Amino acid sequence: MAHWFHRNPLKASSPMKFDILLPLEKPSKEATELTKTLKTVRLKLLELLSKHDSHLGDVSVAFTEYLSLLKGFVEAPVDSGGESRLRTSIHFRWTNSLGTRIPSVHADAEFELFSVIMNVANWHSKHGAKLAASDEIDLETAKEVHRCLKIAAGYMFYCKEHVLPKLPPTTEKGVDYDPRIVDAYANQFQAEAQEVTLARALELKHKPSIIYSLAIETSKLFVVAGDSLSTLDEAVVGKWMAYLKLKALFYSSYAYCFYGQDLLVQEKCGESVKTLQHSSALYGEVEKLCVRYSRTKGPGTIARPERHPFFQKLGPMIKLSLDKSTRENGFIFYQKVPEQVPDIPNTQAYGLATPEDLTLPPHNPLWTEEVYTSLSDKKPSYPAAGSQDIAPIPEPDIAPGRNPAPKTESSCIIA
Repeated sequence: MAHWFHRNPLKASSPMKFDILLPLEKPSKEATELTKTLKTVRLKLLELLSKHDSHLGDVSVAFTEYLSLLKGFVEAPVDSGGESRLRTSIHFRWTNSLGTRIPSVHADAEFELFSVIMNVANWHSKHGAKLAASDEIDLETAKEVHRCLKIAAGYMFYCKEHVLPKLPPTTEKGVDYDPRIVDAYANQFQAEAQEVTLARALELKHKPSIIYSLAIETSKLFVVAGDSLSTLDEAVVGKWMAYLKLKALFYSSYAYCFYGQDLLVQEKCGESVKTLQHSSALYGEVEKLCVRYSRTKGPGTIARPERHPFFQKLGPMIKLSLDKSTRENGFIFYQKVPEQVPDIPNTQAYGLATPEDLTLPPHNPLWTEEVYTSLSDKKPSYPAAGSQDIAPIPEPDIAPGRNPAPKTESSCIIA
C-alpha cells in the first residue's frame, strides 16, 4: 500500500557509560549492578526502536524499565524526594529528528527523559504506519494502529506539559525540544489517530453529519500542527509542513463533500451545489500540494497520498455528488446557488481520538538510598565539539512492494 503517513527519522544516540559515576575505590556491588543495568536496558530499548516491527509489548516493557532506572537521575529515590542531585552528573547525546549527525549534548537527565519519550512516541507512529501499510489487516490490527497513534500523541503531550518546562530555553535551530516541534508532532499524531476513527465511521456507513464532523475536526488538528511550524526555517521543516497542509485540505474537502450530500438530503440544493463546488476546489488544491510535497527536499519518508485508493476515491465521489446536486437543482428545486460557502455546523463530533496519558513508573528497586548517595554528582566538563557525530539509525522502508486495492468499501485498509 502506498505511503499514507509522513515520518521523520528516529533520533539516534551514542552508548552511555553510567559506571563513570561509581566511586573510584571499592564501589558496592549494588551500585555496580545499577550502572550495568542502566547501560544494558538502554541499549536494548534503542535496539528495539530501530525496528519498526518490534513487538509492541517488548518495547513497552523495555521503555518502562528504563524509565524506572532513569528516574533516579530525575527525582531523588529517597523519602524526602525532590530533584535528584544526579540530574546534571552525566552527558547525554541525541541527534534531532530534523537534524544532521551532529547531536545535541546536555548534562541533564531531563533532556534524556525528553529524548527517550519522544523517540518511543515516534517509534509508535512508525509501528502504526507499518501496520497500516499492510495489504490486508484485520480489525485487531486496525485497533493496534489506532492505539499506537494515540500513544504517540499522548507521549508528545506529556513531553510538552511535564518535561519541556524543566529544560532551559534553546536558541538552537531545528532541535526536537523546541516547543513548536513538539506541538507539531503531538497534533499530527492525534490527527492521524482520528483518521483511523474517520475511516471506521466511513466503513460502517454512519450518517453524513458524523462523517463531516469528524473530518473537519481532523482537518483542524492538521492545521494546528502545521501552524506550529510556520515560524521555523522552511529549509528544515518545509516538507513536513507541506504534508500537514495537504492532509488538512484533504480532510476539509472530505468534510465539505459529506456536508454537501447532507444538504441535498435536507433539500437545500442550492447550498449543496455551492458546498460541493468548494469541496472540488479544495481537492484540486490538494492534488497540487501532493506534487509540491513530493518535490520538496527534507528529512523523512515520502508519503504518497495521491497514490492511495482512499485519496483517489474522493475526487470521483465529489464529482458524482456535485453532478447529482446540480442536476436535481436544475430539474426540481430551482434554488439560487449562494455566493458564500455555507459553514459546516459546529456540532459535537463523536469518536474523537483521545491521546493516551503517560505516567512515569516508580523508581527501580535497584535505587536504594545507599546506592544513590554513593554515586558521584560532580558535574562533568563539557565535551569537545569535534568527533561527536552520531550515525543515523538505518530504518527500513515502511510500505511493502505490492499495492493491491483495499477490499473495504471506503478504500481505507485501516477501517
